[in-house]
Amino acid sequence: MPEPHSPADDGLAVALKRAAASGGRLASPVPAGQVSARGARRRRRTYAAGAALVVCLVSGGAAVAALQLGRGGEPVGPAVPPSPTKSASLPESSSFPDRSSSFADRSPSPGRDSPPPTGTPSTSLPPLDSATPTTPTTAPSGD
Repeated sequence: MPEPHSPADDGLAVALKRAAASGGRLASPVPAGQVSARGARRRRRTYAAGAALVVCLVSGGAAVAALQLGRGGEPVGPAVPPSPTKSASLPESSSFPDRSSSFADRSPSPGRDSPPPTGTPSTSLPPLDSATPTTPTTAPSGD
């Protein structure tokens, strides 16, 4: 059911219609040439900003690369194999070679594979025998 109209509602509707009509007469749209000129200016600014960003990125990358190349003055020494250390996970056994000697001092033990024919020392450990039991070591408790 529609709501009943009061005379105040009619007066408000008439006033709003008059205001809309006078606003429509006074308003004038911007000519199409100005709108397209604004769009062209915005496109040029966007392209200019993108080009400036690319120039900054390329020049910054070139500067970083030049700094990295400038650090290459010191010669790099030869690689040295890591010195062997005693491991807590390996059991103390006479079947393993002495770990305190360097790779160059060790000669191949009988029954083991010989070092590679190239003369470079092997950095791999000998395989564990499956018959040798391993006992985990535990740290003493502070109690």
